[in-house]
Amino acid sequence: MICIIDLGTSTVSSILIDDTENMTVKAFSSVETQGIKKGSIINIGATSDSIADSIRDLEIQSGEKIKEVNVAFSGEQISSTNSNGAVVIGQKEVTASDIQNALRISSTMKVPSDKTLLSVMPIEYIVDGQPGISDPMGMNGVRLEARTHLVYCSQNTKNNISKCVEEINNLKINKYFFNQLGAAECTLTKDQKELGICLIDIGAGTTDLTVFRGGSICFSKVLPNAGDYITESIATNLKIPSYQAEEIKKKYGCAIADLTSDEQLKITDVSSGNETSVSRVILAEIVQQALTNILRYCITTIEENGLKEHIPAGFVVTGGTANLEGIKKLGGQMTQSSFSIGTPIINRPQKSDQLMKPQFSAIVGLVHFYAQEQNKEFTFNQSKGIIGQIVEWIKSEL
Repeated sequence: MICIIDLGTSTVSSILIDDTENMTVKAFSSVETQGIKKGSIINIGATSDSIADSIRDLEIQSGEKIKEVNVAFSGEQISSTNSNGAVVIGQKEVTASDIQNALRISSTMKVPSDKTLLSVMPIEYIVDGQPGISDPMGMNGVRLEARTHLVYCSQNTKNNISKCVEEINNLKINKYFFNQLGAAECTLTKDQKELGICLIDIGAGTTDLTVFRGGSICFSKVLPNAGDYITESIATNLKIPSYQAEEIKKKYGCAIADLTSDEQLKITDVSSGNETSVSRVILAEIVQQALTNILRYCITTIEENGLKEHIPAGFVVTGGTANLEGIKKLGGQMTQSSFSIGTPIINRPQKSDQLMKPQFSAIVGLVHFYAQEQNKEFTFNQSKGIIGQIVEWIKSEL
């Protein structure tokens, strides 16, 4: 069995998969949490309780006892950079040792001393100045260079997650993941990644931005404003509590005011108990302004990093906020590019129809991402190949 926990700002989701050849969802659970803010744990006890509730749900649904989990997360504590590592090819043709050394150098040169490595993803290899090589094994040459994308987080972040998880009936953490890798796995096609595309994952606490081109991830960044920012904008403007603002956002919110009717929504003033009304157009104007700010930040980030011309396939938006009516139209207007909603429809496990929603993209995609890693590790370990060696080394570093 494979168990993956996704630590979101508003919810802790977990999934249990039968890890046979045809992966099948055995159980799924999504539990609200008050212990996480902008992806960071702010209350160990509350977060641990939410994780425990979610795991208990899985065990009741499946009849299985869960002893080991994989944890996915994002948040402002996530950082990333691109790096290079070069080595002299020792025996005239590239060996597993050459590749391992190049990756090792690339992944140690750029990681800050107060951070810990989360993911090492090759972008390309370069042999004697020839770029764009995905697998250099056996190629003749003198110099091998590995270009990689590194994702890292603070050690304190991992320690806090460990505290939340491992005090629950002696649960063990097998591996940590940047959850955006899962979202990309099940919302982006191979052709989109090859051509060049930007994935925007707008959750509750953070917006995760990733860019793929040439088939590999080349940029990632976690931005601070997301769905909760829209909720707070509604709460502030309408002078209502956040929980009430969240409810009307989900039920009546629209990303473009021109798409809504002038229907009057009834709102109860918590302080006085009096019932007031607000037009859906007014609500939509608030939502549109807040969402425009989020998307403008994404677009500016892309432009400032020189990536605008490298994403001809446009943008895909996923995460819970992607459910807002009109977001596709607003995104298309702002980016002047292809802009679509990303739902977890690619590489998905069996019996996952109920999870085909943008808010579950990360956890559904991580099932396939995890399985790919395990398959590579098994296959290459049998022949003592490079992937197996690298996996073992990365595990030792984490």
